[in-house]
Amino acid sequence: MKKKFVILMILLFCSTLVQGAGSTIFTSQISSGSEKSANEGLPDLVIEGLGTKPSTMPYEYIVFCRFKNIGSGVAYDFIDLRVEVKRVFLGLFLINKTIYSTFANTRRVGGYAPGETGTIEFDYTSYLPAWGFFRIYCYINPNKRIEEENYDNNLYIRDVFVFFGDWVKAIG
Repeated sequence: MKKKFVILMILLFCSTLVQGAGSTIFTSQISSGSEKSANEGLPDLVIEGLGTKPSTMPYEYIVFCRFKNIGSGVAYDFIDLRVEVKRVFLGLFLINKTIYSTFANTRRVGGYAPGETGTIEFDYTSYLPAWGFFRIYCYINPNKRIEEENYDNNLYIRDVFVFFGDWVKAIG
């Protein structure tokens, strides 16, 4: 009987040590991770707008998205952009069919520091629809490749009217 009691006490003591060691390791991992994010800060990417610029081909323009890092950390990795263009019937009713969709990204040596802006070119105007009402959805960092302070501000939506393929006037 004493042997069983001694063995039981040893097993109970050993299991307590193992549980205590595991929780100590876990606690130290949590505290070191939070100290790192508090010291370095995280980037926060937002889209400021769309624009066009002349390309090297005559009568052709490049459409781009302008973004800014409003966070407190540097965005080092590739910055991804997903763009979808959907038709809006008579300027009132959204038709959920995607007319145009693309994916683009950019990267700069040293990353984008807090407060810095950049652009991501996503296509030529000749590849976009030629006429109608459209709703443009731009998602920056859509796959959450970069850890950010706030992912809720990564969507930019803009309604445009395009006539005779003039995206320069439509985007303005």
